[in-house]
Amino acid sequence: MIVKTFNFPVFLDGNCYLVYDENSSEAVLVDCGRGINKINSYCAEHGITVKYVLLTHGHFDHITDGSEWQKRGAKIFVHEADADKLYTQGSLGGRFGLLTNSKHFHADNILKGGERLELCGLEFEVIHTPGHTPGGVCYLADNALFSGDTIFAGSYGRTDFPGGSIDSLVSSAAKLFSIDNARNITVYPGHGPVSNLEYEARNNPVNYVIL
Repeated sequence: MIVKTFNFPVFLDGNCYLVYDENSSEAVLVDCGRGINKINSYCAEHGITVKYVLLTHGHFDHITDGSEWQKRGAKIFVHEADADKLYTQGSLGGRFGLLTNSKHFHADNILKGGERLELCGLEFEVIHTPGHTPGGVCYLADNALFSGDTIFAGSYGRTDFPGGSIDSLVSSAAKLFSIDNARNITVYPGHGPVSNLEYEARNNPVNYVIL
C-alpha cells in the first residue's frame, strides 16, 4: 500500500492522503481540504484515478474541494453525525482569517462506524472517534491509521467548536491506543507530521487530561 501525503502549510498545515495499491489504477483520498489540481497532476503522472474520498470529519479545512472531486466522479463518505456539515456549515474559515471557496455538497455514502470498506483493492476499517466533532472518524488500513483531528503527533484535536466534547475525545483516543500491533502502525493525522501509534499511546498529552 502506498500513502502519498499532500500537505498545505498555509491552509492550517492540513494534510490530504492519497492511498492506493501499486498494482491498481484507482486510489482513495483521505480528506480533501485543498490541492485538487496538485493531486490530479500526481495521479496523471502515475496513471491512477481518485475513485473515493473518505472524510475524517466535516470541518471546512477537510472538505473544501469535496464538490469538485464529486464532479470528477469520486464518491464521498462521511459519518452520519457530520453529514449535515457538508451543506450547512458556515464560514468557519473566517475564524482563522482564511478565505475558502468551499461549495455545499452531499455525501454519496453515510457511515455509522464499524464498517469495513473494500475500496480499490484495499480494506479500510471505520472507527468512530467523536470529540473534535460528533461525527469524527479514523480509518485503519493495513498498518496506517488516518486519524483526522482526533490525535496528532504529540497533540490532540481541539474541542471548543460546536459539537466538541473533551470527554468524548479522551474516550476516542483511548480506543485508538488499544488497537493491536500499535508499534507497527503509522499515524497519519489531519495536520502536521506523521507519528507512531505506540509512541502516541505512551506520550500523547490526551492521556493526562483531567476530566
